[in-house]
Amino acid sequence: MSKVLLSSVDVMSQIYLTGDVIESTDFAGLVDNPEPDWRTRALSKLQRYGMRVVNPIVGVGASDQALESRVRRALDLIDQADAVLANLKKPSYGTPMEIFYAHRRGKIVAVVGQSPFSPWVLSHSNARFENIEQALDFIIEEYPKPDLVNWCLQFESQLSDHYEQFPLDGDFDYQFLGGDLPVMAISPHATAYFSDGEFQEPEAFTGCMAAGLQRDVRCHSLLSSYCSVADPVGDVRTPMMRAIGDICKAGQVGMIVVLLGASWHESPGLVVQAGGPEGGPQDDLARRLRLKLAALEPVGEGQNDHQMDSLVRFTTEVLQVPTLLLRTHRRYRMPRLQPEPFDQMMTFVGDFIKEVGVELLRSRG
Repeated sequence: MSKVLLSSVDVMSQIYLTGDVIESTDFAGLVDNPEPDWRTRALSKLQRYGMRVVNPIVGVGASDQALESRVRRALDLIDQADAVLANLKKPSYGTPMEIFYAHRRGKIVAVVGQSPFSPWVLSHSNARFENIEQALDFIIEEYPKPDLVNWCLQFESQLSDHYEQFPLDGDFDYQFLGGDLPVMAISPHATAYFSDGEFQEPEAFTGCMAAGLQRDVRCHSLLSSYCSVADPVGDVRTPMMRAIGDICKAGQVGMIVVLLGASWHESPGLVVQAGGPEGGPQDDLARRLRLKLAALEPVGEGQNDHQMDSLVRFTTEVLQVPTLLLRTHRRYRMPRLQPEPFDQMMTFVGDFIKEVGVELLRSRG
């Protein structure tokens, strides 16, 4: 039976943030690991769980007209939101009024601040916390995550805005999503890049595959997030390769799965290649992944992929981390038009990563 896909607006919860910006010295009382701004932490975590975050800080003037416009805009955004996360750590006139308005409009209101809370806060909020992490967990649990297919569509839609855009000065051209399992899924060609001066198209939907695996099985994920002036894994000196080295040397990774795309004319549709010399642990891991994916179609073993030579040599010989290359045909990367093959493929790969990850954790005692 085919699935009916909803639009991203239909499935993505919208969370409104309110509260003054907090300096790192003030933020230390709210979380165990202080960060420069609580909004940044909320934005990062909620987006990872497929939620849209409304951050209403805008640069407006101090005229009566500008302030009135800002209030109207804030009330409109609250009307559109599903929930409000309010930080009361610092005194503010606007935040209590927004809490009052949101509660009267039937929105879920979660408050972070110092107890005891005033009767007004108690009467106009659904939950109160002294820790920002607890408030975020409450919101995440209150709103079920979108199913994987829709979540990946949302993620790829945002990523596609950067397919052919270079990062701003000081930004990296990759994104790292940390997990709990000592396995890392890498999508080096999620966005466009240049190789020997030639423009290379992105391998569409491999980026959301890496991020989706992190979301569902809590492995680490690393993906290109902007257009790169060179192949992100074509040389050990590229930023992505340096990141791979740093993460693996920290002891966080016991296996790497590289997610790659295949063109329309390539066959079979799924290829699993063991990286590195024969006889290593990656051979058995590749066999296990092929067995998982064989439920979809016969899986090929592939041939030497010279484009991946630098990456494979670096991970298997220098870092001593078993590495697999998973190449997927376009028909497995069309979640909007063919959601079931995509969902099934992601389920089998996720099950494999979870099994290996648990084994690695047990072996480390």
